[in-house]
Amino acid sequence: MSLVWFRFYEELNDLKFILDVHLGKLAKYLRLCGFDTFYKINCNDDEIISISVLDKRIILTRDKELLKNKKVILGFWIRSQHPEEQMKEVFRKFDLRKFVRPFTRCLECNGILEDIPKEEIIHRLMPNTRQYYDEYKKCSVCDHIYWKGSHYERMKKYIENISD
Repeated sequence: MSLVWFRFYEELNDLKFILDVHLGKLAKYLRLCGFDTFYKINCNDDEIISISVLDKRIILTRDKELLKNKKVILGFWIRSQHPEEQMKEVFRKFDLRKFVRPFTRCLECNGILEDIPKEEIIHRLMPNTRQYYDEYKKCSVCDHIYWKGSHYERMKKYIENISD
């Protein structure tokens, strides 16, 4: 890792990323693992660079030309076109295993998930969800509700496999 990267990491409390338009699935996977991941489908290169510099976010991109811009401080070119391989690339490059905090960020908007009592959201739940689940989290930004449904174990296993 270069000296520039090392200095950047020393100043950073948490790793934060910004992804270009080509990496939507990767954004969700990084959020699933608890990483602060900015992603919007309509961000142009100048906006990505500005946000990266202001928020000290690492640019992840499939566009080599974006990384050639002199204003880019930190960036990494993702080689694979497959989201699972992209995750492995990012995990290897930034040694992310020690930073994983699964199920703490909203997959949709990147907001922080907070525990919420079932009673407060019961009116928003489908009958089977109400009946079979008691623990819930709600996004502090977009209000999306999460619970440990049938998909939970599969997602947990995916995180374990990625971080091995």
